[in-house]
Amino acid sequence: MQKNPNLVAILALLATVGALAFLYFTQFAGPPKANLKPFEMLGEMVATETAKLLGGSGSVVVVMESFDQVVSKSAEPQLKGFKAGLAKAKGVTLKGVEYYKHAEGEDVSRWPAGLAAKLAAMGQGASATVLFVALPQSLSAEEIAALKSSTSKLVLVGGAVPLVKPMLTQGVFQIAIVNRFPPKPAPKSETAAEWFNRAYLVATPTAISELP
Repeated sequence: MQKNPNLVAILALLATVGALAFLYFTQFAGPPKANLKPFEMLGEMVATETAKLLGGSGSVVVVMESFDQVVSKSAEPQLKGFKAGLAKAKGVTLKGVEYYKHAEGEDVSRWPAGLAAKLAAMGQGASATVLFVALPQSLSAEEIAALKSSTSKLVLVGGAVPLVKPMLTQGVFQIAIVNRFPPKPAPKSETAAEWFNRAYLVATPTAISELP
């Protein structure tokens, strides 16, 4: 039976959300509705990695996306954590925040025409663009070229889909921060940085061996 690409994309997205949900209920205390700490910690560590990429100076544009109510709820705490991370890093400023909302009934296994160019343009004038955006199942040569034309360095935050590795090796992304699913076993206690390293993988064009 032929697989529905849209279903595959949705399952990949749910796996990403599932990883964070797992951390919600197994690693952090408090009511689930009030526990946004994992999302905030992710945002903070992404800011730390972005500041490292920029050598501690420059400006950043953050791009957030929304699939549905569940995913949308992660955006605010991620952004809060990102701002906190930049404040600690110093020298790197937040130039702006852009949003991409998926249209109702949109096929999430592929990007709408022109989206790659739009995402690349969102970071104009910034040193880096951080994309909290899920990659589709595939991208055309034209879409890849559009992303690569970005005048700022691109940082991807999302799921460990097969497209991540070639996008790194081709120099489209300078960093890809992807979830480990399932995350590594948890110790009795850990710092935010240790949690991040256990739950997420930071891949670069020269460090991609752990990617699927």
